[in-house]
Amino acid sequence: MVNEGKAEELPVPIAVAPPEHVKLIDRINTMDQKVEFVAGELWQRQGEKIGFTLGLLYGAMVGLWTYLIFLM
Repeated sequence: MVNEGKAEELPVPIAVAPPEHVKLIDRINTMDQKVEFVAGELWQRQGEKIGFTLGLLYGAMVGLWTYLIFLM
């Protein structure tokens, strides 16, 4: 049963005060920028590896084609 005669006020929880909120958002933005930078560097290195592998493949194909056309 609910107490109908008493109206109790429930406190509203406040998670973070506004100045702390601004500092928290700044920290999160800084961490996000660092993560994006590192992720970009990793993807760039992966792209360089793939480009190197494809370059070797195309170089071998052109060399083989040149050998077959001009030396046979």
